[in-house]
Amino acid sequence: MKIRISKKTRTLLIIYLAVLVALYIVVFQMPKVSEKFETTQVLENGTLEVSCETSGYIIKNEAVCTANQTGTIEYKWDDGTVVKKKSKLAKIKEPESEKDKEKAKDAQVRGKYKDYLEALKGYDLLKETKKAPVSGVFSLSIDGGEKYFSIGNMDKIKKEEAADHILGELDLNREDVRAGEPIFKVSNDDVWYILCWVDKADARKYEVGEKVRIAIDDSTMDAKVHKIEKDGEEYRMVFYLNVYYKDFCSARQVDLNIVESNTVGLIVDNECIVKKDGQEGVYVRNKDGDTYFKPIKVKITDGEQSVIYESIYVNDKYEQVETVRVYQEVLRHPQEALEEDMAKE
Repeated sequence: MKIRISKKTRTLLIIYLAVLVALYIVVFQMPKVSEKFETTQVLENGTLEVSCETSGYIIKNEAVCTANQTGTIEYKWDDGTVVKKKSKLAKIKEPESEKDKEKAKDAQVRGKYKDYLEALKGYDLLKETKKAPVSGVFSLSIDGGEKYFSIGNMDKIKKEEAADHILGELDLNREDVRAGEPIFKVSNDDVWYILCWVDKADARKYEVGEKVRIAIDDSTMDAKVHKIEKDGEEYRMVFYLNVYYKDFCSARQVDLNIVESNTVGLIVDNECIVKKDGQEGVYVRNKDGDTYFKPIKVKITDGEQSVIYESIYVNDKYEQVETVRVYQEVLRHPQEALEEDMAKE
């Protein structure tokens, strides 16, 4: 038996379904009216984590050592071993037969090493030795950037040309060598740096001297902000490290996440913050509905929210300043209140 639905009933069903869909969108998808038109924010304690994702370069002092003779080589240590200065790291045996000795005299540096040696020309840590010139991590590879990305050259590194100074990883592990060819590298890990460039908003999140955590792949390390300098449209940031990193020897250009330590305090949305006579502050609304300016001091900001001091803070003149307290209401859009204040003055 077929059920017939009249045209009028079908129309009513369509309208009913349309209303249901509209209600779903309003209730579940659209922002709450109270959120959209909320005029104040209640200050509450919370924790804010400030972070920044970028790419950068590892800066370190690396001694690249070359063979003083042609022959067969025997390495004394495994790749990645920490060695002390003046430790013997390799042994080169001269050819035994007179015929091989004659050949060895005429042996030239092979082509695949020439570009790397050219990039290292004039480098004070390019040494002809089988011993470790510095303490550090023993490595059987180079990338040609050892001179350019050294600590002494750090201030001269330019973002637009940095990548061109990485020739690619070259494996040095082999059985025979020729005089003048690179045979191993020792990377000093007592002090090293990471250099990167960020925009103004990210640069403002950090201060010179503060401690941060830097995550590279699955490794997280403690670091300290060493320098923040304007460089064209961006800001150049340098981080100081003296900790272990598993890929220390081979890493050069890395993707990193810079995380400032979680900071606890009163949380305020940045749209609530205004400047009056050069002083950052917020407009507090009391129970009677009146508003008044209260100075604040920001601990950290992520660009959208800030952590500020509660009750009292010390300003640049070492004076105690009374500031906002927990659960006070502050205006979300204080510009009008500021203009009224300025007009009264």
